[in-house]
Amino acid sequence: MVEAKRWRVPIATRDHTEGHRQATWLELFFDLAFVVAVAQAALQFEHAAAEGHVGEGLLGYAFAFAAIWWIWVSFTWFANFFDTDDVPYRLLMMVMIAGSLGLAAGVPQAAHLDFRIFVVSYVVMRLAYVAQWARVYRTGDPAMRPLAMKMMVWTTFVQLGWVAFLLVPMDLRVEAWIVWFALDLAVPVIARWDPRLGGHWGHIRERYGLFTIIVLGEAVSAATIAVSGAVDSGLDFDTAPLLTLAAAGLVTVFALWWIYFDFSGGHAFDRGPRTVYVWAYAHYLVFASVAALGAGIALAVARITDPHHVYLGDRAVALIPAVAVAILLLVTLLIETVSEHGMAPGHVAAKLTASAIAIGAALLAPAITIQGAAVVTALALTGLVVYGVVEQHRLVPAEAEAA
Repeated sequence: MVEAKRWRVPIATRDHTEGHRQATWLELFFDLAFVVAVAQAALQFEHAAAEGHVGEGLLGYAFAFAAIWWIWVSFTWFANFFDTDDVPYRLLMMVMIAGSLGLAAGVPQAAHLDFRIFVVSYVVMRLAYVAQWARVYRTGDPAMRPLAMKMMVWTTFVQLGWVAFLLVPMDLRVEAWIVWFALDLAVPVIARWDPRLGGHWGHIRERYGLFTIIVLGEAVSAATIAVSGAVDSGLDFDTAPLLTLAAAGLVTVFALWWIYFDFSGGHAFDRGPRTVYVWAYAHYLVFASVAALGAGIALAVARITDPHHVYLGDRAVALIPAVAVAILLLVTLLIETVSEHGMAPGHVAAKLTASAIAIGAALLAPAITIQGAAVVTALALTGLVVYGVVEQHRLVPAEAEAA
């Protein structure tokens, strides 16, 4: 028998002390829709790099991925506080999902600083977000109304600015985008939203973990498609380097999964709102670096199998995934440093060493080949994983020994 549900209910702040709270089906659907936009951003970066326009491609990638990430973050934190799962909530979420497909469609133009499709899609999604806050203001906890009003006013004001941004001359768009997006990011801070006053810390960590898995999966997908395309292309190339690169790339992704999910950041909520903001915002670099890793591996596949169509040398090609790996390691180290009460010197040294080895191997790529640099990086990350496992199990608690 189907359980009766009201089509609309007042929005109430979720109890942060409730038991285990898992991601909803709508949240998972929302994440899946963003896979398309993430894949498009990474693909456009790969194409720009293959044509020798690394700087332009990286700029477009950073801008596009930032918008994708910020939409996802905004919804994720709102849902963590106010998820009612009624009909208006679902419909507004579906508007945002449709907007994410518009973002994906606008990524190729955004890579060349043509933001028309991108801005229209972005503003539609943000206005749906404003509508969610309007529901909080009308029917939610009276204590949340001042926050809801500030979020509505500031978010709407920023969207007016994004519409005006389309009139900015092309030679000023980079500077204008950076300034206005910084204001967009600052809205929760300006509104004095304390992320510890509601929601569920375990749920938000799960949501960030799920999105990390999505971008890791996108990295695997990009590399797999590149290898499959090379094999089916009929090009004449030695398969040994390709298989070596593929194996090293897969080990790298496995190791990064292990490294990410082994760091806890579990005390971020205990150390004040600033720490939570650092934890939440620093994940932009986590997500973007993993997706860029997939683009870098795909580019390396193209360089090995069809070098005449990649206008970059071995060193430049090898540096893209190496820098992505280094950024991920350094950002997770930052998150651990601000979230935890102390870091073992050996752990810090191990991550710094692995980052240096990845970059160093890429710089030596002309001598040791791209696939050789990939193997060295994979070995360094494997060593980091082994070190972490040994450290975690080095001291056996006395009660475990007694048992």
